Amino acid sequence: MKSYFLQLGGRQEGPYSETQIAQMFADGRVNRSTPCKTDHMGDWRTVDEYLPMLKYGTELPAASPRSNVFATSPPALRGTNVAITDINVPFSSVLRMMFKVFAAWLIVTVCFVPIIAVLWFIVFAIIAALVGHSISLPHNP
Repeated sequence: MKSYFLQLGGRQEGPYSETQIAQMFADGRVNRSTPCKTDHMGDWRTVDEYLPMLKYGTELPAASPRSNVFATSPPALRGTNVAITDINVPFSSVLRMMFKVFAAWLIVTVCFVPIIAVLWFIVFAIIAALVGHSISLPHNP
C-alpha cells in the first residue's frame, strides 16, 4: 500500500495511507488541490492527481463528528455583531436582476389584473342589482 506526504500549512507531513487521506478529504482538512507526493520521493502533485477517485465521493468514509465546522461558531465570534457595509456587485448582474423583477411584475400584472377587474365587476353588479331592486319596488303609503 502506498504512502503519501502532504504539504499542510507550509510543512511536509506524513506519511499517510490512502485511507487516512480519504478520511482527511471527507473531513475537509485536505482538498483536491492539496500538494501531495508519494513516499518514494515522487514529484509534488495534487491529491487529485494521485487519488482521483476521491473527487467522486464513492469511496469516502463518513466525516468525523469533530470536523463539522459549521455546527458551532468559533469562540472568538460568539456574541459578535456583524454589519455588512457594502456589496460589490457588477452592474450587469444588477441589470439582469432588475429585468427579472420587471418580467415577474409584468406577468403578475397581466395575469391578475383581469381577474381582479372581473371580480370587481361581479361584486359591483350584485350590489347594483340589490340597490336597483330595492329602489324599483313600489312603495305603499
